[in-house]
Order: sequence, then C-alpha cells, then structure tokens
Amino acid sequence: MNRFLRYQFPAVAWVGVIFASSAMPTEFFGRFGVEQSWAPKIVHVLFFFILCFFLNRALRHQQVSPFVAQWSLALSVLLCLTFGIVDEVHQIFVRGRHPRITDVVLDLSGATLMAMTLWLRTWVQSLRRERVPS
Repeated sequence: MNRFLRYQFPAVAWVGVIFASSAMPTEFFGRFGVEQSWAPKIVHVLFFFILCFFLNRALRHQQVSPFVAQWSLALSVLLCLTFGIVDEVHQIFVRGRHPRITDVVLDLSGATLMAMTLWLRTWVQSLRRERVPS
C-alpha cells in the first residue's frame, strides 16, 4: 500500500484533477482570468507535462511487469495520448465545452516534452557514469 501511495497514487490523483477541470463549463475559468486565447493552450501542455511525469514514475516503479517498467516512458506518452482523446470525448457532454483535435495535439506535446526531458536526463546521467573512473 505504501508503494501505491508513493508512486501510483499521484498519477491517479492528477488524472482526477484533469478530469474535474474538463468537467467544468467554460464560464468557470473566466472567473480566474483565464480568458486569453493562449492561457488554455498552456494549461493543456502543462497538465499533460505533469501527467506524463507521474505516469512514468508509476509505471517505472510498478513490480508486476519488467516490460512495463522498461518501456515506462513510451507507455506514459501513449497513455497521455489516450487520456487526452478520452478527455476531449468527455467534453462533448459538458455544457459550454467542445472537443478539439488541437487540444489533443497540445496534450501530446506536453507529454512528449516531459518524455524528452526525462530521456535527456537519463542520457546525461549515463554519460556522467561512463566518465567516472572506477
């Protein structure tokens, strides 16, 4: 249970945050000054940037499948894409919200940006390990 709370729960909770925010009517966000055309785009990228981090962490630390742990980064991006599509379909049923393919592209961009960041970090760490004399 402790491993779940540490590694998997943040991903599940963040999915809940995204789902709850997409269930709110557009007028709700105007109260917070999110009326500029660029603000929702940044929110999409940021939400899925964070989601990809949490999903990668959850999958990498699960103990059921070595395959899933090894491919956690690619699977995280695929899961973000899948959830982005599901989230847009969900918005069909929310008053004042409309599904947009551009939102899915923004979601995928945020997830891909996080995946590239994590991959680059891993690559740099491996270079540093190779340079350290034994």
